[in-house]
Amino acid sequence: MPRCPNCSYKLVLLSSRPKYKCVLCSKLYPKKEIEVKEFQEFNKRRRIEDIENYEKERKEYLARIRQIKKSLRLLFNGFSKTPKEYRKEYYEKNKEKIKQLNKEWRLRNREYDINRKQNYRKKNREVFNAKAKLKRQNNPEPERTRQNKYRGENRAIMRTYGMMQYYRTKQKALALQYLENDEFKPSSEDVFHSVPTFALSYLLSITQLLKIVIVLNSTKGLWLNLVRAQDFKFA
Repeated sequence: MPRCPNCSYKLVLLSSRPKYKCVLCSKLYPKKEIEVKEFQEFNKRRRIEDIENYEKERKEYLARIRQIKKSLRLLFNGFSKTPKEYRKEYYEKNKEKIKQLNKEWRLRNREYDINRKQNYRKKNREVFNAKAKLKRQNNPEPERTRQNKYRGENRAIMRTYGMMQYYRTKQKALALQYLENDEFKPSSEDVFHSVPTFALSYLLSITQLLKIVIVLNSTKGLWLNLVRAQDFKFA
């Protein structure tokens, strides 16, 4: 039904004269003008619907053609390779070229590449440690050779580490002895207040000082005896 161009309300055809009248705004429009406009809008809507229907049918037709081609390809050629197989085949054919391109890219973006590798190792530290441990277990000889070489080149450092470990063991023994003398048990679940282990380290220093004093006294006594013997001889 035609509508008013002004207010979009329904138009009524007058029987007395060939014109349309709007009931809402009371405007008059020629019959031929309204009918031509309605016919143009109708044609426009039909063209849009036809285009949409054609596109829909075209998509269905193309999908059907693709399915037929795929079926024929499978029938005569078998199943196609997966993307992973294609990449692997391409890599095998162009291995040297890919390695050279990767090397040039790493040289151009050295800082970014180093940061990327460091972040990756931080995120996957447990995986790297597990792989290294498994590798050492399967082939322990290179690890032994490396450790022997390190000990030979850093013997002084290893001795220092050994002394530190020895004194830590002594410190632990003194701490346990202190707890036993005070009737405390290290495995007890009760919370108790005791002197920390680092505070007992002075006992070790006192022991070392006593040893040094004893050695100095003994050397001093020997020196005095030698001096007296020489004085007695000259006399």
